[in-house]
Amino acid sequence: MNVIQSPKKWAAALKIIAILFVLLSSVIWSAKPSYALSYGYLTYPQGNVGLSRPEIGVNLELSEGMTPESYHLYVNEQEVKANYDPVSVKYVYRPQADMASGTYSARLMFSFSGYEPVQITWKFTVVNNAVTLSSETTKEQQEGLQAINDYRAKLGLPKVKFSDALNTAAQKHAQYLSQNKIDPIKTSVSLHDEDPSLPGYIGKSLKERAQYIGYVKATAEDVAYNPTTLVEAIDSLFDAPYHRAPFMVPGLVEVGVYREGPYHVIEFGFSDGIAPELVVSPGSNDVYVPTVFDGHESPDPIRNHSGAEYPVGYPIMASIYGPGVKKVSLDEAKLEDEFGKPVSLLKNEPGQDDHLDTEVIIMPAKPLELDTTYKAKIKLTATMEDGTKRPYTKEWSFRTEPRAGLGVLKLHQDAATYTLQMSNFGLNRNHLVSFGLDGDKYVLDLLPYPMKQKPYIQEGTSYLYIRDLAAALGATVEWDDKQKAAVYKKKDATVMFYTNRNAYSLNGVEYQTDAAAKLINETTMIPVRLLSETLGAKVSYVESTRTVNISY
Repeated sequence: MNVIQSPKKWAAALKIIAILFVLLSSVIWSAKPSYALSYGYLTYPQGNVGLSRPEIGVNLELSEGMTPESYHLYVNEQEVKANYDPVSVKYVYRPQADMASGTYSARLMFSFSGYEPVQITWKFTVVNNAVTLSSETTKEQQEGLQAINDYRAKLGLPKVKFSDALNTAAQKHAQYLSQNKIDPIKTSVSLHDEDPSLPGYIGKSLKERAQYIGYVKATAEDVAYNPTTLVEAIDSLFDAPYHRAPFMVPGLVEVGVYREGPYHVIEFGFSDGIAPELVVSPGSNDVYVPTVFDGHESPDPIRNHSGAEYPVGYPIMASIYGPGVKKVSLDEAKLEDEFGKPVSLLKNEPGQDDHLDTEVIIMPAKPLELDTTYKAKIKLTATMEDGTKRPYTKEWSFRTEPRAGLGVLKLHQDAATYTLQMSNFGLNRNHLVSFGLDGDKYVLDLLPYPMKQKPYIQEGTSYLYIRDLAAALGATVEWDDKQKAAVYKKKDATVMFYTNRNAYSLNGVEYQTDAAAKLINETTMIPVRLLSETLGAKVSYVESTRTVNISY
């Protein structure tokens, strides 16, 4: 901690805040002496900088709010016009022309009324072939930003914006990976590292790359290697628990995104935040939670669980982010299905998992059931930088999606409606599926899906293909050749639709019916009138549009 003596001298010790490859950074300031003004500062840029017009300045952290009486900023001993921001307590100069490559000295002098003047000096180097930041973004980048904000919305967190510097860092790193064809599958090379001997190198670590583009806030990085769109890569990163963590930080304020071939890079920029906050994912009252996680993440989340294998259930995460939080410990984690049955869990926490500090990962040992409500409970203890401990507890419920992939489609279709539904309807929201008897698609919660088999009408009775029904209603179906029956399963219900007689069985009890299933073109077709009594769904038929509507 630095101290401005009044009126004698300054303390010699300096506190420099470094950029770290962590989710959050914070500084604990000591109590203010009655005789002095204490402060900490961060100068920038530092080291080698790859920008031809880097921001040059100093961020101050003061023990009390004060306005400088005067301030002067010099670059190579020539005074430049610096701006002072009283809100962020920042002195910054933005060059209006490209700076030549070379080493520069910088010096800030400022004073407060009643205190001795202060001088802060530092150096930096503008490298050869330095670039100029561009505020232009592509349509793909804009879609990537929207996808990130969609996830932030359903977690109840504020939107983030683009950072020109982070977009530049993301672009440069993605281009480096693509140019050098870095393969994380066939080699042990990390997608987060760069080799100075290879073309396109701007910094071995994220810290060095942030320094290269002159970024001074705390940072984190996600990288995906997948021949998909940028939005699809963001979806896969959010599903993977270690890579989901940066999305969940309340103090996330800006990002940079870029795709080059199969390489997708997201750079995250953080503020210190206001106060520690518990964030969970999936969130409370989410009704479209995925059921399964297939792995494909490095490091492997189940590496410390002997005998565990993929697929597992969709990972649940809880984290405490904010100033002063040092680490988190897991005291209790429970998950129950809607019948009150406990779900077996794989638990990752700091101490047991070297990639966690203020987060915990809870993975159901087996995939979750479709269209099922789960109740979760978690108890955490946060250890603060000052050694104190704070307890956090949360109980909440969520519901899984009725069809794999429906949730992410609904989220990106209209995140505002998605989150409004979570707030207003919660877990009581019904799903609606419509089958047009003359069409080749069905519509589930306003999203169309192709039918594998078109509806069939015989002697005035309409039939739907059982596998289309199962996909739309969150169920599974198998064929029992011995009994010539389609076996439909959902939650605690098992229905056998016999195709060789006018009967069906529900949980082992057989019932007679005039409207039995039929085997048509080697596919099991179910009469519409049989749906309500066997599947527990509300079924209606609209004659004018020849549409079967099923609400469940």
